[in-house]
Amino acid sequence: MLSIGELARASGLSISALRFYDKARVLTPHAVDPRTGYRWYTDRQVDAAVLVAAMRRVGMPVKEMVAVLSGSDAHGLLDRHLGRLEQGLDDARRELTKIHRLLDARADRESTVVLRTADLLAAVGAVRFAADAESEFPVLRGCLFETDHDVLRLVTTDRYRLAVGTAAVLEPPVDPISVVVPCAFLDVAAGLLRRHRTVTVVVGADSITLRCGREQLTTGLVVGAFPDHRGLSPRDPGIEHTFSSATLRALLADAGDRVDLGVLESGEIVVGHPGTEQPVRFHVQVNAGFLLEAVDALPGEQLTFRVGGPITPLAIRPRSVHTSDPASAYSLLMPLQPEALT
Repeated sequence: MLSIGELARASGLSISALRFYDKARVLTPHAVDPRTGYRWYTDRQVDAAVLVAAMRRVGMPVKEMVAVLSGSDAHGLLDRHLGRLEQGLDDARRELTKIHRLLDARADRESTVVLRTADLLAAVGAVRFAADAESEFPVLRGCLFETDHDVLRLVTTDRYRLAVGTAAVLEPPVDPISVVVPCAFLDVAAGLLRRHRTVTVVVGADSITLRCGREQLTTGLVVGAFPDHRGLSPRDPGIEHTFSSATLRALLADAGDRVDLGVLESGEIVVGHPGTEQPVRFHVQVNAGFLLEAVDALPGEQLTFRVGGPITPLAIRPRSVHTSDPASAYSLLMPLQPEALT
């Protein structure tokens, strides 16, 4: 006699499958211990279990399994099931052919979005500094263009900082856009954009074109997956403090390679090491040059800093917008390894 575990190993069926086929009256045990409920099978039932496992793999219905094991037109049942499988395979081939055609048509279809050139230039200006022109990774030398409802979002990153800019969409695309554009192309296109009021951005399968009236520029898209900027965007409210852009530029002028941000118990954020008797909750240290570039790139006379802790990114945005707003512009700076303050 074989236990259910031994029959499972001999047949290739799992114990749970054998229990199911017992309840379905496909393969019932020779005996069941009334005290323990253990199922016991004979050696002859191994062949039946192997047949059940084979029929299970090809999707044979349970009722037909019973008929095959009973010997009632077994070969005819198997042949008819094979016919159904072949018909299903033909149907699947036809559907997959349709899917291939739809994908090819989708790839060939161009997506277009219309913007004010001034908005696009401002968005490029807000993010250009964070791209790494020397990176070995093409996507880090590029700028992500993605549509989000009535907004075109531009994103750049060199993995140490991230910048987001937005431009209002005048005519949204039929299908969402998410492509990486070489920053060098945007630099060249600036002259074209300054000569016109609106631009039509045309995105094809492997290229992007900027059309302004009768003038246009085209380049190939960057191949590769852009880093997930949404995963980096701060979600915790954190501690916020607003500075004037002019004050920040003055504080950063002689800051050296790094600058310290002290978060006081009062919630105020101080830049550098100004004398204060208030207790400091924690410090955040960032690259001073990167911070100055972010200050210069973001619009507005007042910028809001937001920090969540000493090792979380520093978020910088114009005072009038929020990083949780899909239409907002902001920058993130990764914190540096802390150094002792003197």
